[in-house]
Amino acid sequence: MGRVSKRTSAHTAAVKETKVGYKAGIYARLSSDQDKRKNESVEVQVMIAEKYIEEFNQEGTERIELIDRYIDLGKTGSNFNRDEFQRLMQDIRLGDINCVIVKDLSRFGRNYLEAGNYIEKIFPFLGVRFIAVADGLDTGSKGNDTKQMAAEIKNLVNDMYAKDFSVKAKQHLKQRRQEGSYVGGPPPYGYNAAWDKKIRKLVPDENTAGIVRYIYERFIQTESYTAVADDLDRKKINPPYIYKKTGEVFFSQEQGDYKGWDKEAIHRILNSETYTGKLVQGKTSITAKDERNRIHKAEEEWVIRKNTHTPIIDMALFEEAVNVREKIREKTKSHAHPTKGYPIGENIFDRVLYCGVCKRKMTRDSYVKTYADGRKARMDGYFCLNSSQTKVESCPMSNRISKNELVDILLPILRIEFSVYLGKPNQYMEVVKEQIRTAGEEIDKKKRKVERAIAAAKEREQTKYVEYRRGMILQSEYVAYKMQQEDEIGDLNRKKEKLETDRENLDTVSKKSIAAAHALYRLKSGRELTKEMVESLIRRIYVYPGKRIEVQFTYTLSDEVRPCP
Repeated sequence: MGRVSKRTSAHTAAVKETKVGYKAGIYARLSSDQDKRKNESVEVQVMIAEKYIEEFNQEGTERIELIDRYIDLGKTGSNFNRDEFQRLMQDIRLGDINCVIVKDLSRFGRNYLEAGNYIEKIFPFLGVRFIAVADGLDTGSKGNDTKQMAAEIKNLVNDMYAKDFSVKAKQHLKQRRQEGSYVGGPPPYGYNAAWDKKIRKLVPDENTAGIVRYIYERFIQTESYTAVADDLDRKKINPPYIYKKTGEVFFSQEQGDYKGWDKEAIHRILNSETYTGKLVQGKTSITAKDERNRIHKAEEEWVIRKNTHTPIIDMALFEEAVNVREKIREKTKSHAHPTKGYPIGENIFDRVLYCGVCKRKMTRDSYVKTYADGRKARMDGYFCLNSSQTKVESCPMSNRISKNELVDILLPILRIEFSVYLGKPNQYMEVVKEQIRTAGEEIDKKKRKVERAIAAAKEREQTKYVEYRRGMILQSEYVAYKMQQEDEIGDLNRKKEKLETDRENLDTVSKKSIAAAHALYRLKSGRELTKEMVESLIRRIYVYPGKRIEVQFTYTLSDEVRPCP
């Protein structure tokens, strides 16, 4: 018997041990991630693929190494624009993956053309082996034309199924909308979603419904999106996306940095009819080709249902907010078209002019007047917004006055009031200084009292917060207390700010005493008033219907309000 060479035997053994290696990624997909049982089926998909790899590695000269698992939940099979699939493709391009394993072709995709393009063109070009375990498809050494043809037929069936399912799904969605069921994603801020038999209804969130009402009321008061956002930020109320994430209405240090409200978040809440108990759905749809590409539908295609859930805002309040929003739009539109060549001048009465009826600050109205001879001139006037537009009960009559009329009335009054000091500016400066000192002492006393009240309120709020954290009271109870407490602290802070402003005004008047003295000289014969003159000599001007005014002077000997016909 011939003798076998040891070298030859060793070489043969080495060949048997050497195996072709593949780096595999298992891909699994489900159309919905809402059902727990469906999530478990993803685990089944991965388990089948892992079992296949284990058995595959036990035979033949090829070996598959599992590198990663890629799972898309809640993603349609009609397109390949899925997050985890895109991550898989990125790893393929980087060379980390050269084998893709799926349970079956339907998990890979239901679009016949795109699925076939990946399997027949893209993957072969990138040197990627594709395996569909349940369908027996393997584009590697075990693949064959018969299985390839079967795969194409199955892909075509999947494609047809996807289109048929898409039509049925849209019909089902439309029916649910017509039944008054909320079919959107997360419920809007101020609501939770709950099932009532087969209808998904919106239910007011006891923690945030009051804040939604506050937003509407505050917006109507301030007529400003930014003012409302700033107010919520001062109260440290978490914006909607943070509340949905944490479940906490108010900011706490554990959250890191405070993420405040913006104008758009306020606008979305004020623009939503959902808060009146009305559902407006089906405004947009998505395409199977690209889930992110939304199509805006015509209004007649919307599904509108009234009284589908408990309203947070009544229609009267909503309509008030609509009117304010329209007013802001018109105002913004007018700002975009200023009159060329006639710029708006300085508002010399900006800080001192108020409505005598409702005490609201007067609004300036500036326009360009064209005379019969073609001349143009800018004309300024003032009106109370409450009396002219909102027509509130506190200010029912129209209250307007032009700048020229106001100046004509005011100049003689100023000359009479300061007649004693017109030729004695130094004496006026001494009187002003003494009155500033006395007024400053009174302001400082009031400010200390307000600061003590703020400290006491914050201490009470901290006690209530500890009770909430310890579970002694519900979050809804804490929110109600906190909102009330914030209003109280807000009022105190506003008082403090006003006192500080008054103190600053005292300092300003003191610094401008020389300017005031110069203003007295100009009052002897001049007819022009400046902002500096007005603010140094006058504290408040109240305008009444019929062009009657009251003037409150700044630190004169009498320091009293003078009625002026």
